[in-house]
Amino acid sequence: MEEIEKELQNSSLVEIIKLSEAAEREKQDTSAMIPSGYPDLDGCMDGGFREGDFTIITGVPGEGKSTLARMFTMSFAERNICSLWFSHEMSHRELWDSFQKMGADTSLIAYVPFSLEDDFDWMIRHIERGIAEHQTKAVFIDTLGDVVKSVKDQRELSNYATYLAQMCKDLRKCAIKNKIIIFAVAHAVKNTRSRTNETSNSDIANSNGIPAAATNIFHVWRSEESDMGSYVKIGKSRRDGTKKNWRFEMVFENGRLVSRGRHVSYQGEATWREIK
Repeated sequence: MEEIEKELQNSSLVEIIKLSEAAEREKQDTSAMIPSGYPDLDGCMDGGFREGDFTIITGVPGEGKSTLARMFTMSFAERNICSLWFSHEMSHRELWDSFQKMGADTSLIAYVPFSLEDDFDWMIRHIERGIAEHQTKAVFIDTLGDVVKSVKDQRELSNYATYLAQMCKDLRKCAIKNKIIIFAVAHAVKNTRSRTNETSNSDIANSNGIPAAATNIFHVWRSEESDMGSYVKIGKSRRDGTKKNWRFEMVFENGRLVSRGRHVSYQGEATWREIK
């Protein structure tokens, strides 16, 4: 007992308060909800993104994950919300060309570090710089695995999945602490048996712990019937779990992903509810 008391005296103590009071202190400002640009997706998140959200956008390579992330950036910019991109998949020139194809011009309030490092702590420091210098509200990481270490270093880690899971927890803490929203693009390795590239949360590469840390998970895959078609599925929504696995049909138009409707079942047949 004496040893425990000594440890308590030497440790950094915090208040122990009533749960309702703690919740009130941490209460989010729901008036600051940020729409995604897709009303149906917002409906699955109880209105839109909020400060402290950590969102995973996943799917097999080449299915439209980064396009969806850019759509969010475009929508935020229309509301004068600044985005900061850490793009390891594309050069700055390639990323800017992609935005221009979507209709962006030099008024787009999206920023990037001029050069990138693979160090996680370096990225956190630059997120905080983006907040201080440009009032950054949304951060995009493309992709999650590229941020950690080089391929050689990854193999030297005893448990890479555990490492990624801890990084996701730290990103969520960063989002909460700084009152921002963070998006991370994560590759998936398709394990499910289906004729399409539709993925589930368990298909996220090195997925141990990643879904648990996320506020939202969006799965993106291309249509088998049309080169211009794509789908988005809600793999997780912490605020509205009843709408998990809802699917939305998308179509590529001028480099953008435009929503066509939600997949519903009517009298035993699958159909799409058109967006009015």
